[in-house]
Amino acid sequence: MKEKRDDIKLWKDKAFQGEMEVLRASCFDHRYPPHFHDEFVMAVFARGAQRNQVCRKTGVAAAGTVMIIHPGDVHTGEAVERDLGWDYCAFYPSASLVQSVAEEVLPGRGQINFGREIMRHAPHMAKGLLRSASVLTQSQDAMEKECILFQLLSLLISHYGERTTRGMAASNARADIRRAIDYLQTHYHQTVSVGDVASAVGLSEFHFMRLFQTSTGLSVHRFLTQIRLIRAKSLLALGVSASQTAQDVGFFDQSHFSRIFRTHFGMTPGAFASACR
Repeated sequence: MKEKRDDIKLWKDKAFQGEMEVLRASCFDHRYPPHFHDEFVMAVFARGAQRNQVCRKTGVAAAGTVMIIHPGDVHTGEAVERDLGWDYCAFYPSASLVQSVAEEVLPGRGQINFGREIMRHAPHMAKGLLRSASVLTQSQDAMEKECILFQLLSLLISHYGERTTRGMAASNARADIRRAIDYLQTHYHQTVSVGDVASAVGLSEFHFMRLFQTSTGLSVHRFLTQIRLIRAKSLLALGVSASQTAQDVGFFDQSHFSRIFRTHFGMTPGAFASACR
């Protein structure tokens, strides 16, 4: 039996407003498939190197790298060298939380934007962020964690953010693709066909599939799977069983759900649920 080398811990922390997700991981064999988050991804890399693709742009995050990914941006991740792997921590603040902090620490008007540079090699900053993240993930004091989070966000926003009138990628999508995403967000728990979505936005199936893939970076099926997984994590964190969650979010059965969940997050639904308690 192959030795399991990956150590991935992902959970929703109830100390934060909106129960923000937090991750600490040491990855060797796990590969993150193309996926997106509704929230920002703010990650700091401590060891090794991760090869990734963000919005179809390939890069490498080595130790000392700070990474910020906007909500909705499709990305992947895998080890540059399997036997070396990579260690990192990440947290996933909502767009509204990041915007609220930006309004306190940045001048100007408009939405927070971190530009096109996804990764910054900043060893000194990364070292400080890793120290803070360690407290963030280990402290049992809710007030201490909230203060640490505010400090982390303030530091990242003040160094790398700007407030502009430009919208983020999701808000710039074509109106018909936006309507298609809204349809998927509403009907994810049902059996949905490509024809259903294409008809809802007034496009032919093949034209819609090509346009959706080009606009989002994911097939409509993979995008729907992502929506279902995001909803599933919320239910699991509330204590809903894996079997009921699978049914509620539209997966065929618990086995199929568990397999897809592990592929995306490197852990089982049960392990995620336990970590959120």
